This record gives sequence, structure tokens and C-alpha cells, in this order.
Amino acid sequence: MLRLQSYHLLIILVVGLFLANPITANAAISCTQASNTISNLNFGPVNPFSSTTSTSATINYECRGSEGRASTARICYTFGPLNTDDHKLLGPNNTTLAFDLFSSLSHGAPISKANPLQLTLSSDGSSTLIKGNITVYAQTLAGQTQLVSGDYTLNNQIYMTVNSVDGSSAPNDCLAVTDTSTYAFTYTSQASVDAHCAVTTAGVLDLGRVSASTVPTIGSASNLINVTCTNTTFYNIGLAPSNKDINGQGVMTGTNAEPTLPYQLQSDASGTEWGNNGNTYAALTNGVTGTGDGAAKAHTVYVTVPNTDVTPDTYSDRVTVTVYY
Repeated sequence: MLRLQSYHLLIILVVGLFLANPITANAAISCTQASNTISNLNFGPVNPFSSTTSTSATINYECRGSEGRASTARICYTFGPLNTDDHKLLGPNNTTLAFDLFSSLSHGAPISKANPLQLTLSSDGSSTLIKGNITVYAQTLAGQTQLVSGDYTLNNQIYMTVNSVDGSSAPNDCLAVTDTSTYAFTYTSQASVDAHCAVTTAGVLDLGRVSASTVPTIGSASNLINVTCTNTTFYNIGLAPSNKDINGQGVMTGTNAEPTLPYQLQSDASGTEWGNNGNTYAALTNGVTGTGDGAAKAHTVYVTVPNTDVTPDTYSDRVTVTVYY
């Protein structure tokens, strides 16, 4: 008997689709934390009575693209502490020296949490190392006359975020920064404040019109000498007439250098001599002392003319003010 058998051939077609450029969970451009460094932000000597002091530091970075992925990244740097945009160096007696950070030499808008230091990097799809540096600029705030002389330092963190995407267009913004940011490294800032004093004089000590007499004439000028010194700085003021007498015994001269009119400089109404018998703070024993607090301190000068029974004329002399500190 002829039997017909049918055979069924089951062909299973397996098609595998492979992407030539597989997407991984890793960032397209990544940076190595250990390779990111910054040079010291060193202000050097800071004069608290000047306007500002500027410096800069260089941040070095090393990043790498992902093989087979053309990508672009926005790199952002935020400077600690994270909870504030205030940057302060800590000095003696817990005094602080404030400064701002900037992304440009012109010191435009300061770097802040909302406006970090930024740069963009591109990778052509290779794993080639991308190395470079970016500069951060810093400037102390003006008017910090409360500063105490000494060294000021700050050790804190820089937080670096990498917002990376495929393609040639960089992201418009930075990633959020947290205390556990992947890229964090230390930076050090330092400055020194030397003891400093500034002196100004206001007007003249004018005895006005006096009558010829053998009775002494006494005069004074309040706020004639103003001394501004760094906080806690001790100072000593010496006065020297034009004849350089160390005990403050000067001579005023008339309009034609003759005749003359002797006088005595004094530090109080009781007649204490005010001179300049030393060339250091400790050596000057007939001066007037004070302690700076960053603000101008006024000093009154007294003068006694023992005898005005001289030829009528206008008499004057020039006194040199020296501040030792």
C-alpha cells in the first residue's frame, strides 16, 4: 500500500540585532577625582586700609570620553562651604577676612551656587584623555578695618559636577551639588595682615590774634591728629618741631624769619610735654600712646607760648607727626 507521508520542516529564524555603538550606564564624559587639583589661592600681604587685594589660582582637570560616543559636557565648579556664598579666611582672635571668587580677570559677577565657574568639554567618540586648566580669580573685600594683624587661612572643598550628553551641544545647566558629590577636592586660601597705621591731620593749631604780654598764652586744637591702626595694634605718636627738638620745644618765626616766638607742645591741658625722644614704640617716652581698633582715633594737641611780648607779626612753624607701632 502506498502511503503518503507529509513532513513539516520547522525553521526557526533567529534574528540578532546588534548596535554598533552600545549605550552604557556610564557618563559619556567622566572625570577622575584624583587628577583634579588647584594651586594655592594666596593673597599675600593684605592692607586692611587699602581698597582690595587680588590673586588667582589654577584648577587642573583630567577627563575622558567614552569609546564610540561623540559627547559634550558642562563642567561646573562650586566652592565650599556649601551652605553659603560667603568666603572667609580665619585669622587671630577669630577675626575673618572676607573675599569673593570670580570667573574672569575683570572681577565681574562673583562665583556663587547659582553662578558657578564653568567650562565645556567635547569628545569625538574616542577615549582620549582630555586635560586642561581653568583659572579662578579672587579679591578681598574693601573696608575690612577690623582685621587683626597675623596669618589668615582657609581649607575647604571644591565640588565639581559633570553634566554630559551625547552629541555636540552642551547642556544648558549644571548638575546639582551635594555634600557627597563624586568630584570633590580640597583647596587652600591664605593671606597675611601686617600691623599698619595711617595718620592724617586736620587743619592747623591757630592761636589767633593775641596781645603782646609776658603772661603765657595757651591754645589747643581738638581732633588735630587722627590715627587709624589695625585692630589691637599699639601705637605711639611723636611730635617734632622744625628745629627737631626732642622735647617739643619749638620756635615760630615771623614772615621774614625774624623775630622768633618760642613755644612748647603738650599732650594735655596740665602742660605735659609732647615730643619725640625715641625712634621706636618702646623708646619714645614723651609721646602719646593708643590702641588701634580699625577706626580713626582723634588726638588733641596743646601748645603754650611763654611770652608774646615780641614784634607784631604773623608767626608759624611746621611740626612733624611720627607714629611708631
